[in-house]
Amino acid sequence: MITVTNIRNVNNAAYDETWAIVRSLKNPGKMNHVPELSPSWALFKKYLRLKDAGKWNADTFKSVYVPTFLKEMAGTEAQKKLSELIELDKQGKKICLACFCHDEALCHRSIIAGILQSMGIQVQGVKGDYSEYGRYKEI
Repeated sequence: MITVTNIRNVNNAAYDETWAIVRSLKNPGKMNHVPELSPSWALFKKYLRLKDAGKWNADTFKSVYVPTFLKEMAGTEAQKKLSELIELDKQGKKICLACFCHDEALCHRSIIAGILQSMGIQVQGVKGDYSEYGRYKEI
């Protein structure tokens, strides 16, 4: 079982592993820091610039952020982590993926959830079907 949520909502005792899918994590505590499933620094900085300019919205997320993040997820290191995650799910492990964003719909965790959903993996904690993001294999 894979659950995707905001890092503030994580109850580590409920999971076999919690993966913080963030670029930087100062105090991981009981979480595994997995930056391979987070946006690159370049993409994160682009997001910050768009947000500061008042241009961060659903259209910008879909047209700018999603394609770049999907290309990053097609990389070797991200693929290794996705494969590891899928294997843990097959073993029946309870895994939680968490990041700092408040709005799931405008966050990379929705993209990760969608990649997993497109592979037929049940993802809990998300508000919708994001399987359209499974097209990363085509990029």
